[in-house]
Amino acid sequence: MSISDLTDPVFIAKVIDFVIFVVAITIVFNRFIKPQLVAQQEAQNKAVEDAAAYRDQCTASVESAKAALAQAESDSARMQSTARAQADRMLADDIAAAEEHAKRVITHAEGELERERYRVRRELLEETVNRAHAEARDVVRRDLTPAQQQALVERLVADLERSHV
Repeated sequence: MSISDLTDPVFIAKVIDFVIFVVAITIVFNRFIKPQLVAQQEAQNKAVEDAAAYRDQCTASVESAKAALAQAESDSARMQSTARAQADRMLADDIAAAEEHAKRVITHAEGELERERYRVRRELLEETVNRAHAEARDVVRRDLTPAQQQALVERLVADLERSHV
C-alpha cells in the first residue's frame, strides 16, 4: 500500500464509512443496547440476591424446624413419661379398688354363708325335734300301758302341786 492509495477517494470514502459505522454502532450501543444490558445485569444481580436471601431464609427455616423437632421430641418424651406415670397410678388405683371390692364381696359371702349355716342348723334342729317327738309318741303308744300312763299323770300332778306350794 502506498500513499496514493490513501488519497484515493474510494479509500477515503471507505474510511469515512467505517468511522460513521463505528460511531453509529457506538451511539446505538450506548443509547439502546447498553441500558438493556445494564437492566439485564441488574435483573440478574437481583435474582442472585433474591436466591441468596431465599437460601438464607430456607436455612433459617431448617434450623427453626430442627429446633421445633428437638422440642417436639422432648415434649413427646415428657408426655410419654407422664402418660406412663398416670397409667401406673390408674392401674394401682384400679387394683386397690378391685381388692377393696373383693374384700366386700368376701365379707358379704361369709355373712351369707353364716346365715345359711344358721338356717340349715335350725331346720336340722326342727327336723330332729320332730323326729324325736314322733319317735317318742311311737314309743309311748307302743310301750306305755294305761296303768303306767295313770302313774305318770299322778306323779306330774304331785310335782306341780309341790312346786306351787
